[in-house]
Amino acid sequence: MDDKLMATLKKMALEIAGLRRDVEDLKRREIPSGLWQNYTPASQTGWTALPEGTYRYTAIGKLVILRIAMTAGTSNATTASIALPFTSANVGGSVGGANAYAIDNGTGLTTMSRWAIGPNSTMIDFYKDAAVGAWTASGTKRIYCVAIYERA
Repeated sequence: MDDKLMATLKKMALEIAGLRRDVEDLKRREIPSGLWQNYTPASQTGWTALPEGTYRYTAIGKLVILRIAMTAGTSNATTASIALPFTSANVGGSVGGANAYAIDNGTGLTTMSRWAIGPNSTMIDFYKDAAVGAWTASGTKRIYCVAIYERA
């Protein structure tokens, strides 16, 4: 083979390898069919049993978005936590946000309640107010939220 042909073949091989890397990268970024997945939290604290409702997530790379809608749940503690579908990344401090709606002891809250996920955590924690407000350890306790975090 002459040098010109050999150089052309090497160039084509490098371009094919680059295209393969691009395809693999696109596969990792592709949003799977059925964007939302149901999950059952593996554990919970603050209720007599896992609250009834809908627990859904979508994962896009390391980004996880949760949709939690509890339709019933009996409180048995002043705390409230449920298991995440994926362990959170071990970066910086906690992430958190406001819940869409919450019920404590059968009454809808009129002040903001919040969620928080610590670094390297398997749980999402819920608080009755914007600080670390305690829930009532009886009656109905329900939470509706959308949470976003980075998975490990």
